[in-house]
Amino acid sequence: MTETTVEQLRAQGLWSNDPNDYGPNWAAQRRAARARDSYRCQMCGVPERGREHDVHHKIPFRTFASYEPANLLSNLITLCRSCHRRAETAVRVRSGLGGLAFALSHLAPLFLMCDANDVAVHHDPQSPLAEDQPAVVIYEATPGGLGFSERLFDLHGDLMAHAHELVTACGCADGCPSCVGPGGEEGRGGKQEALAILEALANPTKF
Repeated sequence: MTETTVEQLRAQGLWSNDPNDYGPNWAAQRRAARARDSYRCQMCGVPERGREHDVHHKIPFRTFASYEPANLLSNLITLCRSCHRRAETAVRVRSGLGGLAFALSHLAPLFLMCDANDVAVHHDPQSPLAEDQPAVVIYEATPGGLGFSERLFDLHGDLMAHAHELVTACGCADGCPSCVGPGGEEGRGGKQEALAILEALANPTKF
């Protein structure tokens, strides 16, 4: 994807792959949350031992328009690393690029008529393979390859068209295992953002 396309998506609020900037008060709020919680994980109760506990946003940071309400102490909770991983799963916010990668990872084996484990998909908002621009890379997982990469290159147009059709036709509200993948129980699936990326790639002159 080109930088121009990303800027257009960002301006429309349809680009969710930028790293979080937690704001200038994050360090202070993080310390305050840990102190309020007596430096103990609020899920399992384990105290800090050698490593500071994580501070988790109850409502995902990405769902806020600015950092101030996101970083209110009422939205922060102290968690150990293990409990933080479980909490992140529940409130996962899937990015548009991640949603596109999920869809392609399920479509590619169907087009290639191969096992799902024969190919893999990687997405990176700053890929060194695309001059630090966003990219979704489908590659062969079998050492030495079986010729799928060349076939995927030839199928690129059809694959992207079917991905767009899949996401558009799916009746879910915001992502599910049948299209861009599910978000967390309290998170987002990134369906709108993934669809915007697909439309931008299909109609680059509009972006």
